[in-house]
Amino acid sequence: MQILPRQRLAAPYPSLGYAAWVIGVLFLVTLFSQLDRQLPALLVRPIRAEFQISDTAFSLLQGYAFSICYTLMGLPLGRLVDRAVRRNLIVWGLLFWTVMTAVSGFAGSYAVLFLARMGVGVGEAVLAPAAYSIIADYVALERRGRALAFYYTSLAVGSGASMLLGGWLLGAIPKAGMALPLLGTLPAWRICFLAAAAPGIVLGLLLLTVREPLRREQGAEARHSTVAEFTAFLKQHRATFARLLTYPALLAMIGYGMLSWAPALFDRRFHMPASRAGIVLGAIIAAAGLGGTLLGGYLSDRWLRKRVRAARFKVALVGTLVCAPLAALWPLANEATTAFALLGCSVLGLSIAQSAAPACIQEVCPNNLRGQAISVYLLIAGLLGIGLGPTLVALVTDRIFHDDAMLHWAISATVLPTALAALWLCWTGLRPFEATRERVRGDA
Repeated sequence: MQILPRQRLAAPYPSLGYAAWVIGVLFLVTLFSQLDRQLPALLVRPIRAEFQISDTAFSLLQGYAFSICYTLMGLPLGRLVDRAVRRNLIVWGLLFWTVMTAVSGFAGSYAVLFLARMGVGVGEAVLAPAAYSIIADYVALERRGRALAFYYTSLAVGSGASMLLGGWLLGAIPKAGMALPLLGTLPAWRICFLAAAAPGIVLGLLLLTVREPLRREQGAEARHSTVAEFTAFLKQHRATFARLLTYPALLAMIGYGMLSWAPALFDRRFHMPASRAGIVLGAIIAAAGLGGTLLGGYLSDRWLRKRVRAARFKVALVGTLVCAPLAALWPLANEATTAFALLGCSVLGLSIAQSAAPACIQEVCPNNLRGQAISVYLLIAGLLGIGLGPTLVALVTDRIFHDDAMLHWAISATVLPTALAALWLCWTGLRPFEATRERVRGDA
């Protein structure tokens, strides 16, 4: 792997047009990564039937099979992001997770599907640390909140698109399956995985148009690039990072917990098939996620220009205030329309709060520590959010209520305490965040 020398940074930023192209390419790659990641949420019924597994066993496919590899591999890859050619890291990761998604479609047993989902996690582990680091070096500080927010919308749009694509495919493919050239007749759930893997080669070619940018804002702490120095930096600013790295994990628990089981809830509670629920959920998640993320980015940059204290972190507090009550209430609605509306509003608040985290981390970390900081953020969010979120809901359903029909109560019971904890972290984190920002940026 080619290692880049440290570069001192008086050079101007690239043109806005080319920066927009780079962000657009990274947007598309991340959008399609969400297809690979979120698709199983629509396939609860056919995968459970295929392998004769419980809700808890399925939740491990959706959660820890992906998240353990995604988060643990993120640590060494995040360190590599701070030293190597980031574009090339993304290309290799993309090719690997594309292959693993295709393998998911051919899995002949629960164990093989589990291993394939682990492989998807390995491939995607490098994407976020490298993408955030590249964008921060392409866009000046005063525009960075909006740039990162636009990129972050790929998560919401990708999650929604996975529901839309999956719902459409499940409705379009006959129950008996569909014959494909060279592959024979395959059931709909397998075809969904193959469809999610198909764009990988085209995306890899697009990535080759992205040039590796200069590394900027390395500052006086540019020499601190070892794990020991990174750990010392976190300890020095522990009050900030204990909150900044934890609140997104709690919100991820809420998001992955409720969205992983939303199609199943509408199936069990309102007798709405996944083919129909997926299309409605996809549209809601994409629209609310896109709107919330762009609004969060706008507020972040606006408040920063107005010199609001802890401007970027305050956005997280506002989003969490919107999300917390609605995320606990939507599963308990007595009508599907009301549940959809409340869910959309909760996703709006969730997107505002979640999209603030990467910009906050960029704000309080020197350049050569950003990849590692993003990797730690993803580690905690992955283990608690992607991993524990879906599994906790399933455990409450299977072990406490002992009834699949009580899924709505299980979601609400896991969301409420988690949301209250996230609110406390955001509220108490404003002052230490501003102190760290002033110290790192030299604004004191």
